[in-house]
Amino acid sequence: MTRPAILAIAVFLGLSAAAPVQAQDNSCRWANDGECDEARYGGTGACHSGTDANDCRGAAAAYQRLWAAVPDEIRARLGDDTCRWAHDLECDDPRYGGTGACDPGTDASDCRAMAMGGDESCRWARDGECDEPGIGTGLCASGSDTSDCRAIAFLRNRSDTCELAFNGVCDEPSTGTGHCPANTDTADCMGRVRPGTARDHFFGHDDRVRIDVTQMPWRAVGLVQLVDGSCTGVLIGPRLVATAAHCLIGDDGVQIKALRFRAGAHGADEQGRAGIAGYALSPDYTRDEAPPNGGNGDDWALLTLDSDLGLEVGFVPPMILAKDDIEAVHEGRFRVSQAGYSWDTGAFLSGHLDCRVLTAYRDGSLIHDCDTTRGDSGSPILHQRDGEWRLLAVDSQFFAPQPPHPGMSSAHLAVDTRAFAEALRGAGALTD
Repeated sequence: MTRPAILAIAVFLGLSAAAPVQAQDNSCRWANDGECDEARYGGTGACHSGTDANDCRGAAAAYQRLWAAVPDEIRARLGDDTCRWAHDLECDDPRYGGTGACDPGTDASDCRAMAMGGDESCRWARDGECDEPGIGTGLCASGSDTSDCRAIAFLRNRSDTCELAFNGVCDEPSTGTGHCPANTDTADCMGRVRPGTARDHFFGHDDRVRIDVTQMPWRAVGLVQLVDGSCTGVLIGPRLVATAAHCLIGDDGVQIKALRFRAGAHGADEQGRAGIAGYALSPDYTRDEAPPNGGNGDDWALLTLDSDLGLEVGFVPPMILAKDDIEAVHEGRFRVSQAGYSWDTGAFLSGHLDCRVLTAYRDGSLIHDCDTTRGDSGSPILHQRDGEWRLLAVDSQFFAPQPPHPGMSSAHLAVDTRAFAEALRGAGALTD
């Protein structure tokens, strides 16, 4: 599941909270283009600190005013921005409810608002949409969009990455058995009800379960490991994996190198792995979102492995929606199941079994109500035909809200096999 690339917009103005460093020159190649490109001032990050002075002058002044309002004792505790994850908008200092990825006192910029108890300093505050990292769009720094994020703030920096998540027992310390680290067993310890305004809203309720990767068809689902990051994919032939095109294209439009496919990944274990020898993307793929039925069926990719992994662990043949299938969709009775490596479950497979396809557009895309989120990009939407699991679609993106859930923050769009039937036939994965 993806969303449009976003710019950092609320970060610190220097390397140290105590002594901010001022921009000094315009040596960056993108200087004087009318856009601040220094990450420390909330810019795009295309320029190094101190090299886009003219474009960042107004932003620097604004953040100086923000920091002037921080009491000296809080400023001293915040420390500096020496953590490798500084300037990414997400507070990583555990003292302020951060992720814990940074040592205390090394992520000052991203934690300023949290240390102050939250504020409305983000330019998108009070627009009706939560824009903080993790629980929202990610356009605002942690704690800087307080009003819009109030209903879902309890989910900040929480996950289901514990291996025991989704077992119906709270296994976190203090409130549970202690078998899981703190904040890693959210569904069991916090409940499954989710506000409709949450980006990972799950249509008001998180219905995911932990999936047994030793069984088919789930052992054919795996992690597509990239040079930077990962997505989900599924084996559909001896050497063929289906996933989403956007996983393989960076924000700059350059293709990302795909390294390997881990079938049935479960933490550090797996059912099997193979290298990725090459891949083919839809020739018409673009990151631009089209209106419903307006051309969103191009977010697909086929990966070629360097060995017959599908013969070793199994694979799921694709299917094409038939006329009676479309009728079942219109009548609300076309059932599917999904499984993927969600951002909040890490290398443990979770899935939503027995969900529905709500709408099938003619452009080869469909809307479903399976509980997918970031990390599930490329994950399979599966349907049972004649007792056999078949691949129907790969998960694509958050989409504009659609019936029957117009009150949710977004709908979930997938690209079905009608969109890449010819490529499947050419690869020998589709014969009917």
